[in-house]
Amino acid sequence: MSTERVPLFKSFYRSQMGSFLASVTDLSSLYICTEFIGIYYVISAAIASSLGAIVGFIILRFWAFERTDKPWKKQAIKYAVTSAIILLANVAGIYVFTEFVGTQYMISKVIISLLVGFGISFPLFRYYVYS
Repeated sequence: MSTERVPLFKSFYRSQMGSFLASVTDLSSLYICTEFIGIYYVISAAIASSLGAIVGFIILRFWAFERTDKPWKKQAIKYAVTSAIILLANVAGIYVFTEFVGTQYMISKVIISLLVGFGISFPLFRYYVYS
């Protein structure tokens, strides 16, 4: 792999696709583990989140940002830290929009997911995790 960065708009599009596929993995794994395998839903959620995170990490590393020239362990640690920041931003944003703005929680989720995805997730992934 080249040490050159993937162009901004190309990496942005690819990272959004990667995030979408990670979310599909997360949600479908939750459903399969709970409904078909019979695992308690809280444990299923942990398994599903882990699988979604692994899928997201791999897609972003190999396809969206093409940064396989860097050590994967260091990227994985940065990815975990970044994911925790993203989680906190999502939860705080949904809380603020729902409790103080008066928006219905699902609408808050959509708004905050877009704001955090574009304004926090992508820049952190591009310039910190896969720099």
